Amino acid sequence: MFDMGQVGGLVSKHLIRELKTEKIADIRIFEKPWVKIRESLITSVVDTFERFSNQDHRIIIFSGTEQPQDPNNLLNLCRSLFRLINKIRTPKQIFTAGGYHVPHLSGTQQVFAVAIVNNIILSSKEKRIEIFSKEIEIITWFNGLIMTNGLIMAVRRGNGIRCYRPFGDISEINKSQQLTAKSVVQIFSKVENINISTDKFDVDHNSQIREEKEKSVWEDSVRKIII
Repeated sequence: MFDMGQVGGLVSKHLIRELKTEKIADIRIFEKPWVKIRESLITSVVDTFERFSNQDHRIIIFSGTEQPQDPNNLLNLCRSLFRLINKIRTPKQIFTAGGYHVPHLSGTQQVFAVAIVNNIILSSKEKRIEIFSKEIEIITWFNGLIMTNGLIMAVRRGNGIRCYRPFGDISEINKSQQLTAKSVVQIFSKVENINISTDKFDVDHNSQIREEKEKSVWEDSVRKIII
């Protein structure tokens, strides 16, 4: 679950922390056409994707902050992830999470679910989870149905693995969506029947609002001084 829309990364980090997981592996990709210089030393730019595990709940969490730009690297990343998982055991169900970008969103943000088999949709309706009913044929880098998540679901569909994706609609892709991530975690908690605290999302959301207000006041005062 990659932190491209400021939702999936928040969800994965929260689950990693709240479920007291253990880091068990890294996947590293060297694809950036530039280097990094630190203290006169040149090093490659490496994208790192981390894998965490919780043995009690038999959960594996995959998290990262980047997404491979090359389609072949993206596909290989998904395949590498499943090879690592299958070395432990065949997964019962795969969850992905993120945001659906709605540029002119009005009203309350909502969280929906999609899946690759109908019985998961029916089960979601029984749990009173909103189902995403719009039709989307093209998955782009920025519309929130993040390509990595979509590709993961598509790859696993051919293997008969249950795949489930809760996601929320968001109006801003450059701002952390704490409350949307909270709703996604609540859906995960409901589906998996695991009690997971979401209090930190509220704390971080309130802190974010406070910082935005303070920044706005500061910017107003600077403009007045300039005028």
